[in-house]
Amino acid sequence: MQVLKDYVAGKITAEMAVGHILQYIEKLYAADTHRYKLQDRLTKPEQAILNQPNSVHSQ
Repeated sequence: MQVLKDYVAGKITAEMAVGHILQYIEKLYAADTHRYKLQDRLTKPEQAILNQPNSVHSQ
């Protein structure tokens, strides 16, 4: 990770490195949360369709 390389090279302080890493973790969390929200939006209609009685088989 470039942040750690910059820290080792003395280009940034430890506090700056931790801040950058925390921002990265926050972005990962936000992306993962967004993925679950999208997955939920797709799953609910699919479940509704699957739970409907099948008109072909019910006759």
